[in-house]
Amino acid sequence: FETPGENDYKKVFGNDYTWAVSWLKQHEALIEKYAADINIPAKELKAIVFPELIRYNGVFNALEIESLKFLYVREGKYYADFSVGYFQMKPSFAEMVEQDGGKLLDAGWLREAGWKNIQEDADNEISRKERVNRLSNTRQQILYLCAFYKICQLRFQDRSFASPVERLKLFATCYNAGYRRSYESLLAFQLKNHFFKFNYSSVSAYYYLQE
Repeated sequence: FETPGENDYKKVFGNDYTWAVSWLKQHEALIEKYAADINIPAKELKAIVFPELIRYNGVFNALEIESLKFLYVREGKYYADFSVGYFQMKPSFAEMVEQDGGKLLDAGWLREAGWKNIQEDADNEISRKERVNRLSNTRQQILYLCAFYKICQLRFQDRSFASPVERLKLFATCYNAGYRRSYESLLAFQLKNHFFKFNYSSVSAYYYLQE
């Protein structure tokens, strides 16, 4: 497993790294506001999605995304499950967060997010179109991110972490690999270099420690 000190990710990712840092600074106030609403650390939120911002700036293709949005709305996640927006969230991820977050977050927060009347078993063109519209909105992506963190926080509340960085690495792996995996599977995935041949959680930790 590569520690954050083993790679200088500023040099590795160059302009994409600089752009990602700048984007998070521009949206810092909004992230901090929603993080404070449910008492979670904004700094960790930013670090979790930092690699996704690098990816977004490097591979974004507007025409391709619009085509996939149309296919998802018409046919569903089994035909098109693709990354949307700055945080590169997939419809299947958003659906899981809506379902799990709806059981954990209070009614006021759910109304703010616009998830109050979401039905767990709803899978039709209307619900899929609404989900894609939410995913296409930066504020809504921040809300999904906050809900995701809260889900992980409660799921792993009985686990002890040596430091906030160790917790961050696990939560970043949950974001990258899928938070419904077993704890053992997540630990195994955390060792893999699947992010442009680098380690996703290591990039997150680097940002957390350096920025």
